[in-house]
Amino acid sequence: MKIWIYFNGLQQGPYSLDQLRLMPLTPETPVWYDGLPEWIPAGQAPVTAVLFESTSAEVEQPSPQVQEIYIAPAGNGAETTQRPPRKPSTYMVWNILLTVLCCSPFALAGIVTGAVSNSRYNSGDYNGARRMSHVTEWLLIISVVWMIIGLPVAIIFNNL
Repeated sequence: MKIWIYFNGLQQGPYSLDQLRLMPLTPETPVWYDGLPEWIPAGQAPVTAVLFESTSAEVEQPSPQVQEIYIAPAGNGAETTQRPPRKPSTYMVWNILLTVLCCSPFALAGIVTGAVSNSRYNSGDYNGARRMSHVTEWLLIISVVWMIIGLPVAIIFNNL
């Protein structure tokens, strides 16, 4: 269900009920969703009233990966987001150097996967970015091995 709130003087949303659980709402915060004729306090709206009914068994512990919750302004309100994890390395400089110096096809593939990792991180797919970073790292290792083995072999065959 999509829920809009009126918070800090701005209409914000839509949010899911799970997202609203992470926000500093009060029972007096105005909310609206389909089915409500007008904005009403969150504590009186049937869907959001459950946010303020708590027992000791219902208190949730924050996820260990959540470092900080903040409200980032957007063009049509604000979105609740988590602080993103550290950006994984793309190994771009190393892959470019190995592509230029050794013509390694693996380093060229590393440039592509590094760019994909960067793109995934920027779009919010942090796990996908981390996986692509690991692929890029392996392609870099293979490129270095290619250089160590391939360079002497090329020198030997050029001298024959």
